[in-house]
Amino acid sequence: MALQSLNLVKPGDVAPKLSLNLAKPARFSVELFWDSVHDLDAHALLATNSGGGAKVSAFEQVLSTYNAKKTNPQGYLSSNPDGSFSTPEGALTHSGDTRTGVNSDIDEVITIDGAKVPAGVNEIPIFVTVHPSNLAKFSEVKTAGIRIKNDQGSILGEFKLTDQFGQFDAVQMGSLLLGQNGWEYAAAGAGFNGDFNTILGHFS
Repeated sequence: MALQSLNLVKPGDVAPKLSLNLAKPARFSVELFWDSVHDLDAHALLATNSGGGAKVSAFEQVLSTYNAKKTNPQGYLSSNPDGSFSTPEGALTHSGDTRTGVNSDIDEVITIDGAKVPAGVNEIPIFVTVHPSNLAKFSEVKTAGIRIKNDQGSILGEFKLTDQFGQFDAVQMGSLLLGQNGWEYAAAGAGFNGDFNTILGHFS
């Protein structure tokens, strides 16, 4: 599948949706890739959207290196010896922190196990931040994007950020949507500035 551009959402825009042809119990992954010496981090949320936007109600629903005990002793998610970590029910698993996007085609991976997604969760926002210690914006990241793959490794969708996101240090790179016909990807981006808790405030 050809690499597509992920554009910044404007008020009134309708996000294009890509059917992933995956039933609810499917297991699949979202791969973050970037080309920069800066440290980018991938995050995902087990959220409910009842029409007013995706919302989470507990820190255990936040898959993030900032919420993993290995990198943050105050975090809620236990880390495995290899650095990976998961939400408590196992619906989301993060491959672990990668500090640069140099010399790697895949940098961080989030795996979704649809069979373990809790009842009521119908949206998984995927977002990426530039680590705050870098004091950088996405304008300083040469390339950043995501690939969605099924359990056999086939690419279902591949999206790259455009330069519309240069002024931000955090970007929502679309959302995985769960409906009656299975999983879709809403290919629309949103930009944020601020620390991680500020960004989470948009989803709580």
